[in-house]
Amino acid sequence: MTTTIDSTYLTGMPTDILNEFGLSKTLLTRRETIFMKHVMKNIFVYGNEEELNKKLERLQFKSMFDYFAFATNKLRGIYKLPREYEVDDVDKIVKQNRGSFCKNLDIYKGTQPIVVLDFDKTITNPKFHSLYKYLMNERYRVIINSANPSLETIHNYLDKHELKRPNLICANKGKKKKISKLKDIAYKNFGKIIFYIDDEQEYLDYASLLFMHTYLYTGSGKLYSRTIFEK
Repeated sequence: MTTTIDSTYLTGMPTDILNEFGLSKTLLTRRETIFMKHVMKNIFVYGNEEELNKKLERLQFKSMFDYFAFATNKLRGIYKLPREYEVDDVDKIVKQNRGSFCKNLDIYKGTQPIVVLDFDKTITNPKFHSLYKYLMNERYRVIINSANPSLETIHNYLDKHELKRPNLICANKGKKKKISKLKDIAYKNFGKIIFYIDDEQEYLDYASLLFMHTYLYTGSGKLYSRTIFEK
C-alpha cells in the first residue's frame, strides 16, 4: 500500500520529543485556530447578516467592530496557551474529532480548560450526574451558568445529590442575563479553552459565536457536538 502525505500528515511523530520542545502546544494552537476559522466561515461566508446582528445585539456587542475585537483577543489568547502543555499521544491533537466530549476534553486537560454547564434539565437530569462527578474528580474548572435565579435552589440540589459545588455558580434571572453572563465568562477567559453543555440549542448558538466548544445534552442522557457549522 502506497503511503501518501494525506495519510501521514502531522501524524506518527514522537510524542516525547514534541512535548519536550513545545511542539505539542504548536499543534494544539493549530487545532484551535482551525476551529476559529470554521466558526468565522460559517458566520461570515454561509451566515445571514440580519440574523447575526440580532444575536450580536443579544450578546450586547456594540458593533461588528466590537465583535471583531473580541475575536481578535480570543485568537491572541490561543497563542498564549501554556508552552508546558503535554499530551499522552500527540496524534490525538490532529486526529480526534469533536464528537466525543470526554475524549476531546482530555486533549485540552494540560491547558486547564473551563467547562460551563447549564443547570435545569442538564445537571438536574440524574443521567448527567456521572459526567458531573467525572469532571469534578478530574479537577476540571467547572462553572454553572443558569437562567435559574435561585442560588439556594442550585446549592440545595447539589448537596442533596452529593455533587460537589463547582468553582463558580452564576444564577441569572432569565434568558437575557444568562446569555450576558456567558459573554462575561468568555471575556474573562480569553486565554482558556471553554467547553459548554446545555439542553437548548439556542444557548449553544450564542456560545459558538463566543468560540466555545458546544455540546447538546438530551433528556435521554446523550451528549452531541452541536455547532453553528453548516459546512
